[in-house]
Amino acid sequence: MIEIRTADTAKIGLVLELAGEFGLNVGIGSECCVHKLPSPQQVAEIASQVDDLVVVTPITPQKHYDRVLDFIRGLPRGVRLVVNDVGVLYSLHGGGELDGFSAVVAGRGIVHTSEACPWVDHLLRDESEEVKDAFLQTNLNYSRTLGFFRDLGVSALETDLELRTVEAALRTGMPVAAHAEFIAVSYARSCHTARFFGEVPPDCRDRCNAPMELDLVDMFDLSGSPPGFAQPSPEMLGIFPKLYLLGATIFMKRDVHDVQGMERVIVNGDMYDPAKLRDVVMAFVEDVG
Repeated sequence: MIEIRTADTAKIGLVLELAGEFGLNVGIGSECCVHKLPSPQQVAEIASQVDDLVVVTPITPQKHYDRVLDFIRGLPRGVRLVVNDVGVLYSLHGGGELDGFSAVVAGRGIVHTSEACPWVDHLLRDESEEVKDAFLQTNLNYSRTLGFFRDLGVSALETDLELRTVEAALRTGMPVAAHAEFIAVSYARSCHTARFFGEVPPDCRDRCNAPMELDLVDMFDLSGSPPGFAQPSPEMLGIFPKLYLLGATIFMKRDVHDVQGMERVIVNGDMYDPAKLRDVVMAFVEDVG
């Protein structure tokens, strides 16, 4: 029921070791960076060592579109394919190229939810329960949207391990895999990590093998003349969670361990110190029971 996932090829040995020790599923690849995809040779080698390997493919800029399509076409059949780009999914389905995968999964790049907003409860604090429930659905809870993705071959979905998000996702009737602890708040088209280090992808690909903590400073302030920047108020700091940056994705942390009804729990090994990853995995194994 637990999957350990990495986009860092240097961690694959550790991931395989932990998977063997605890009986975990293994996932490789990236949700949002084409440059973090493993090579076809690496995929084939890992697939020969584990059952039901998960391969994650990213939200894809147009200039890398053909590259990602070719990557997926070259995958060994029998792997579980996670797609985060609707265009990629549409092209593969149109070409009849999704047959043979153990499952085709809509990833978090496709399945969106409003609960990932850091201040969602403050936005909804004065709303009725009916409005809150409607607001906190996933975008696949609309029957026509769900039918559209089913017709494209999607047989399962991924979302964040947030109680209301998982509850809404389970209403679709599809198997649900949930990402534990680190919730995807936003994806960037222009990579924050590359920009911070002043590097051009793919030269920065090793910069995002571990997360960076973000501090809330220099908020844009329209009240000045002229408008400028100001430091956040104590009230804002009180509702603003700690955020983490990994590559082009910003995460926040949630302490949710209720896994009832889910097909699997996904642990992103890249969000943790490798020296502590075994203890992290053991804690999740104990939670799942």
